[in-house]
Amino acid sequence: MRNKTLILLLILLTTFSLSQSMFSQNPFDMKIATVSGKMSQTQVSPGSSVDVEVTAKIEHEFHINANKPSEEYLIPTILKFEPIADATFGDINYPDPKMAKFSFSESAIAVYEGTIKITTKLNLSPSIKIGKNVLKGKFSFQGCNDVNCFAPQDLSIEIPFEVVSTSKTPLSLSETRTVETTSENLADTNKELETKEIVKHERPETDVNFTADELRAKKILEKGLPYAMIAFFLFGLALNLTPCVYPVIPLTVGYFGGQSDRKKGTAFVMALFYVTGIAIIFAALGLISGLAGRQWGFLFQNPWFVVVVTVIILAMAASMFGAFEITVPAGLMSRLGKSREGNIGSLIMGLTVGIVIAPCAAGIIIGLVGLVAKLGIVVKGTMLFFIMGLGLGLPYLFLATFSGLLNKLPQSGMWMVWVRKLFGVLLVGVALYFFLPQAKHIYDQQGFFFGLLAIFGGLLLGFLDHAPGYTKGFKIGRAVFGILMIVLGISLVHGAINAKPSEIDWIHYEEGTVADLQKSETPVFLDFYADWCAPCKEMDKKTFKDERVVEMAKQFTMIKIDCTAPSETVKNFMKKHEASGMPTFIFIDKEGNEVKELREIGFVPPDKFIAKMGQLLK
Repeated sequence: MRNKTLILLLILLTTFSLSQSMFSQNPFDMKIATVSGKMSQTQVSPGSSVDVEVTAKIEHEFHINANKPSEEYLIPTILKFEPIADATFGDINYPDPKMAKFSFSESAIAVYEGTIKITTKLNLSPSIKIGKNVLKGKFSFQGCNDVNCFAPQDLSIEIPFEVVSTSKTPLSLSETRTVETTSENLADTNKELETKEIVKHERPETDVNFTADELRAKKILEKGLPYAMIAFFLFGLALNLTPCVYPVIPLTVGYFGGQSDRKKGTAFVMALFYVTGIAIIFAALGLISGLAGRQWGFLFQNPWFVVVVTVIILAMAASMFGAFEITVPAGLMSRLGKSREGNIGSLIMGLTVGIVIAPCAAGIIIGLVGLVAKLGIVVKGTMLFFIMGLGLGLPYLFLATFSGLLNKLPQSGMWMVWVRKLFGVLLVGVALYFFLPQAKHIYDQQGFFFGLLAIFGGLLLGFLDHAPGYTKGFKIGRAVFGILMIVLGISLVHGAINAKPSEIDWIHYEEGTVADLQKSETPVFLDFYADWCAPCKEMDKKTFKDERVVEMAKQFTMIKIDCTAPSETVKNFMKKHEASGMPTFIFIDKEGNEVKELREIGFVPPDKFIAKMGQLLK
């Protein structure tokens, strides 16, 4: 079996880049909102009240849902404060929302756009302790653009203030800023330092705002560089417990297991180069993302990114089943020189493994990524990312060093083949782990699945399979076939992502909203369907989305009955209406009688369906 080059990763990353530019907007390029807060006074007396104002700036082309959304399925914007001993909060006052229509909504919805201000009062009891304090809160929202919505986010807010005795005059926000410029004139040095400390912390309008993850990372950095180095090394080591790194285990065993003739010392040096490659990519990608201000957490909200990651993992699974081998490119190695093949080859394999891990793991290290971007700690950020990569690669140092022993075990041939296939099965499970959560949010799940299958099938059958015996002409033909399959898959995935449910106002039988059908103000239509029924999905995709059908449906009571796994109630309803095949369509007039000649089983084209609806409306 021929050695497979690293073209696999280049093809898949190029596919992702092209699909992004063709079909979607990169959400990780944009920051949805920032939040800051301030008090009307930074020094407050016991028993008094102070106004609190939180300002949220929503980026252009984005909006967030109102505090009281107009639709039940929308996630509201909520501001919450942590309790403070001997203090209470007044009502939280949200601004009036704007009603706006978007491509994903059937009607106008209540949203916030631009800059909004949320206010409340902090009421201090007379018994509250004197001293410095911090008002902590959380701003929770869901951001959307005109096309889709992203995962809900939480932004942390911290507003320092000080409770002073009634003998001191509380400082207002404007007075605090004045003291900062004139504090050298104060006679009391302690009071001067205390005032500067208050001013230093009270900069919510101009300081960078941090998310909860970024604040946790910031606290680690503030404890000193040695502590941060240890913490991030351990954090990198802990990343090995996530599914992100599972695919590289068989890659490591397969690559170093084939070099079992090396001495232990040589194998250890090669393993060091391997781990260094992981750390370099991990640091480079993390730092570039941080300096660019890109939030990798958004990537897994993008169906295209999930498709690419899934295809890569499935391709690795195929290699475990013997479809091809992932090795260092032979041409590159020949240019570098055979004398350096071992160490340089290990470094390149480490870089490859880093590329596999980093995009997934970066979603977990979003706190550090964002912190590097906002604080601009280029040198320190690079070093911490590198150290985290070393922590991540530590287990592979041992795995690479001793993987050659696997080939020396008695009768290793057959059981090693079995172990590779076991890794292949596990990798298929990892692919499903990444793919299924995203698929749940896609309306056309069938198209999404078949699109993924077509992309993977085209890549595998057209380019990755290098079994012996293929003629040159056949290789060209299969490459053309592979390209057509990939294009078909991209088209299916694109259609599935943009598919929307029918605008018909359906009533679902199991919700208990279907009353006595004997008499009704409008004719009744019953749709007996199942999730496993292909004609049912075709009806949803074509007939029930036809604008003419949607318009005529307003004159009917449209009822769907889910027969996928029917309960006893549904079974009795099916038996009553003699619905055995899926889908079964039944028309009932205003008197509650079925019009037998209009009954249909199976797919009904829009024109024919409209004609049947028209007959009942005469």
